[in-house]
Amino acid sequence: MISREFERVPPPHASMGHWLPKDRAHIKQWLATKLEKLEKKQQLHKKGVINLDPSIIALQQLVAASPNLTKLSSDMFTQIPPAYQNDPTGKPQVRDFETMLGLVDMILKEGPQWFDVQDPPTAMGLIGFPINAILDWPMGTLAGYLFFTDTQVNSMWQGILNVWGTFLESPASTSCLNQSSGWLSAEALNVLAAKGNDGKTDYTFQQLYECNPSLPFFGFTSWDKFFTRKFNPGIRPVAFPDDQPTAEQPDPTQVIVNACESTPLQFATNVKLHDSFWLKEQPYSLAEMLDSHPETEQFVGGSVYQAFLSALSYHCWHAPISGKVVDVRHVPGTYYSENLSQGFENAESPDAAAPNNSQPYISAVAARGIIFVEADNPLIGLMGIVFIGMAEVSSCEFTVKAGDRIDKGQLIGMFHFGGSTHCLVFRPQTNLASHNFVNPPPWDPNASNNNPVCSALAVVTPPPSSS
Repeated sequence: MISREFERVPPPHASMGHWLPKDRAHIKQWLATKLEKLEKKQQLHKKGVINLDPSIIALQQLVAASPNLTKLSSDMFTQIPPAYQNDPTGKPQVRDFETMLGLVDMILKEGPQWFDVQDPPTAMGLIGFPINAILDWPMGTLAGYLFFTDTQVNSMWQGILNVWGTFLESPASTSCLNQSSGWLSAEALNVLAAKGNDGKTDYTFQQLYECNPSLPFFGFTSWDKFFTRKFNPGIRPVAFPDDQPTAEQPDPTQVIVNACESTPLQFATNVKLHDSFWLKEQPYSLAEMLDSHPETEQFVGGSVYQAFLSALSYHCWHAPISGKVVDVRHVPGTYYSENLSQGFENAESPDAAAPNNSQPYISAVAARGIIFVEADNPLIGLMGIVFIGMAEVSSCEFTVKAGDRIDKGQLIGMFHFGGSTHCLVFRPQTNLASHNFVNPPPWDPNASNNNPVCSALAVVTPPPSSS
């Protein structure tokens, strides 16, 4: 019988991926406290006590030098419908571009915070993307769409997020890991363990993850170390290892395992080289998704499986099959862009946790890491894996390189500062249909449990003509 250090309850209901609270009021409360703090800092700023980070000033100067960006930076706030502008005190949440810059500047010096909303008791919120929480409504306007897809603006955001990333990798970032009210509090560990157990096991956080509770911050020396924490050995065994045939699966190399701890989103077939990915339907467009890589043509007419990660989960990537790494590519992209149809064009229900509802769209525009692997099993052949960074989570690190040999289940990389979404891309010759999946679609994107990393995802079979 596994010992229980904390009594566990199901994870709280939150937005898809748990990146932002489902209840918009909790984001308002969070922003209200930030704005109050900012007003105090602005008063000090007038006395010459503080300055904005140089990365923030660079964005500020870029916008000031461009009449078009200046207009967009203003319009993306004025275009927000009145019903979405007020915080709980009745004041505008983010009044203008300068206020936004001040809020972002504060966030650069702190880690994502664990939030426990006591009233009502079940209304626990978490801000996994603090900058995204500020920008989600401006992103949903037409002006915001144009602003956040501008190449120069994204270059500035890259610099800003690099500064924040440096902080999150520093010992100072452990301030949000405290055991009284932070990510290592009993309540937070309870929720993290519940998510890691996926409704199937009953481990504590310490039993799930490599850590040492006797050390300060459980041995995590930074926020980034905590967020890229590893499972303990044996917690996520590889399903159907290639060297262990069974009666159930005499050729285990046909089994594809989950590359990430993730919730399935969708499976698309007959994917085109070029498609209108910005439309409401958000079809996949291979040329954009794969950055026009020389191997792209091989996947035309093939299929794409997409699944997304949770802020509460494991953020490392593992090889879905065994084979040879053909190439690895890092693609810079947008950081705060969502599909227009998921913004205020959708007047009844704009995405309050953008870009959650734009995941197929961001596969073509967001920062991402792409790896091509030639599978040992010719029934699979060449496949692509695209790890896509959403908003703050745009640091994709591979731990393998072109020419490396990888084994199914092997660690191949990770998201830093959180998790996002990923796609497995297959050629049309790979015989993969809905019925090949261990848990076939349709899938519920709001499901509370993940598919465990390294568990069986699908079984590729010979095409009908050769069976």
